[in-house]
Order: sequence, then C-alpha cells, then structure tokens
Amino acid sequence: MLSVLSRRDVRLFRAGRLSSIAKRHRPRYFKTTPRRQNPFLVRIAAVVAGRAARWWVKEKMKGVPLKQRRMYYAGGLAAFLGISTVGGGIYYYVNLVPCPITGRLQFITTDRKYELEMASDISKQQALGWQQSGIKVLAHTDPRTMRVARIASQLIKALPQLQLALEVELAHEVLDTMSWSVTVVDANVANAHVLPNGEIYVFTGLLDLVGDGKEGDARLANVMGHEISHALLRHGGERISKSQLVLFAQSALSFVVWALVPDGVFEFLHIRAILGLEGLQQSILNIVLALPNTRAQETEADYLGLLLSSAACYDPSQAPVLWEKFAAMNAQGEAPEILSTHPHSLKRAENLEGWQKDAYEIRSMCNCGPIAKAKKEHSHHHFSISSFFGSGGEHKKK
Repeated sequence: MLSVLSRRDVRLFRAGRLSSIAKRHRPRYFKTTPRRQNPFLVRIAAVVAGRAARWWVKEKMKGVPLKQRRMYYAGGLAAFLGISTVGGGIYYYVNLVPCPITGRLQFITTDRKYELEMASDISKQQALGWQQSGIKVLAHTDPRTMRVARIASQLIKALPQLQLALEVELAHEVLDTMSWSVTVVDANVANAHVLPNGEIYVFTGLLDLVGDGKEGDARLANVMGHEISHALLRHGGERISKSQLVLFAQSALSFVVWALVPDGVFEFLHIRAILGLEGLQQSILNIVLALPNTRAQETEADYLGLLLSSAACYDPSQAPVLWEKFAAMNAQGEAPEILSTHPHSLKRAENLEGWQKDAYEIRSMCNCGPIAKAKKEHSHHHFSISSFFGSGGEHKKK
C-alpha cells in the first residue's frame, strides 16, 4: 500500500479548503451505528413474531363473535402498520442530508466512525482473501503502481480547486479522516474501488483496458475519480443505511403477512415455500427501494468523477470512450437496468458526453492547458451544476 500524499501535502490540502463557502446542512436529530445484523435471522424472527401475534390474539379473543374478532384483528394490524409507517417516515426524514455536489437527499444513519471500522474490516478481509487465492499486490516501485499513485495524487490535490470552482465544500468529517493510499492488485479484472477511509485499489486488468499514454491516463483518472467520489460522498454509509431501511420494511411486511395467513395455509406450506416467499418479497423491495438509489449514486459518482479528473487537468473526452469500451465488452451480459445496481454502460457514456461542457469549463477554471482538438467545441459555456439533473443528451455535441 503506497501513501498518496506527503505530510506537507496533507497540511496544504486541509488548509486549502474554503470554510467561507461551506453549505450548512440540516441538523441530524438521530445518528445511529447499525448493529451487524443477520438479515436472514431478522426475517425469520418477523415470521415467528407474526405467528405468535396471531396465536396470542386467538387466545385473547376466545368466545368473541367471529365478525367482531375480525374487526379487532384488522384494527390492530392497521394500527401497527400506521405506527410503523409514521415512525419510519419520521426517522427517514430526520436522517436525510443533502449531497454537497448535486443536492440529492441522502438517507444516512451511520456515523463516520462506523464507516471507518467497516473499511478497516473490508481491507483486512480482502487482503486475506487475495493471499489465500495467490493473488499478488504489486510493489511500490513497480511502474504500474507509481503510475496509479501519480494519478491519485493529482486527483486528490485537485479537490480544493474543484470545491472552489463549484462553490461547495465537502464534509470535514470525511476529508479529515481520509488516509489516502494506493494498492495495485495483480489480477485480470477491469475494476477499481476506494474504501470509505481513502484506500484506493486498482486491478491490473483495468490498466490493460484503459491503455497507456495521455489518453490511457485520462481514462484511468476518470475511473479513479468515480471511485474516489463514492468515498467522498459517503455512498458506502448510505448503502448500509438503505439496507437497514429495506430490512425494516421487509420485517414489518412479513410480520403483517404471516399474522394474517390462516393456520391451515401456514401448516400446508413447507418451510422452503415460506423461505421462498420471503425471498420473493425481499427481491421486490430491493427493486423498488434499493436499486434506484444505487443507480443514482453511480450517476452522481460519474458526474463528480468527471469533474474531478477534469480539475486535475485530464482530458474529459476520454471518459465516454471508456464506457463505450465497457459496453462493447458486456454487449451480451448486461442485465436490464431495473434489475441492476448500475446504469447501462451506453447510458453512462451518453451522460458523460452530455456533461463535457461542464468538464471543460472546470478545466478552464482550474487553469489547465487547452486540449487542441476540443478547444473551440467547448468554449464559451457558463458552468452550472443544474446540468447534472438534465437529460444525458442535453449537451451532446452536434
């Protein structure tokens, strides 16, 4: 693992943040650290609780006319659903914080300490997994590691300038707890990721895909900028929080469903059928609640990653080219977008093409030298974050 910034760079980086333009976020009334629950056991507990509630009501209602018993039963379930919905809605609302770049409201219940602990655990687990699988990590002196470290350093040093250009400031609690470092993993996987603590991992398969030279560096910078953006915008903490919300919704729904299922039907169902129904319910909730959020995160990271690599003076026109390559590689293998955690590769390429004018304006504001082939095409544009919310083709080249 190679450290990206020197101590002097870290001091300059922190001093360069602009507190005068910080945007104040709405205060958080509840901040929790979710326990590491076993979702399977939670769902089974909800089924058992539903059946127990049904048995308890039947015992208490012995001798009560059937019509009146059903009325009481329906009223109790309606009250439970109402309290759960209102309580869950309040909890959801007070834990919404605006993304400092796009303004999208993020549901985050995790605290920074928990995210860092999770990052540390993941770092140890993946290192152990690579060791057991015989996958090696490149040495610090390897040219490929030095290349990735150079690009990472330029991206991180560009953050203060990007914040100034956008007139926003990223959360201090995130920036101050980043331990930026680079690890290059010798595996034929076209991927990279950044942990919430700033550990950057790049696989040699990605280096092969992006190619060499200035164009290759620009493509690699875009991917790394995308992954760094996930960490900066706390997308990991948001996903953990969202998974807890989905688990809560599923548990409440399971409790109601299995409290309503008649005894004869429940006894007829095999345990595998019950688990299958629980799995189907989980899949539906995942499609409705979780996947749209992860796709929004990916689009957000695409946008900030493009601007960050542009602020570091890389060529933004190489970003859509890279995603067209990914689309060609996965032409037959991409799932329908509604079932995927990521937008389609071609859609991402189209979005990145639509954001080119913003990217070139950021390059200009950060005093980067011109790129001859695009100098005229992207001049005289007034930068605005609002273009993020427009259609991907809004700024398409003509």
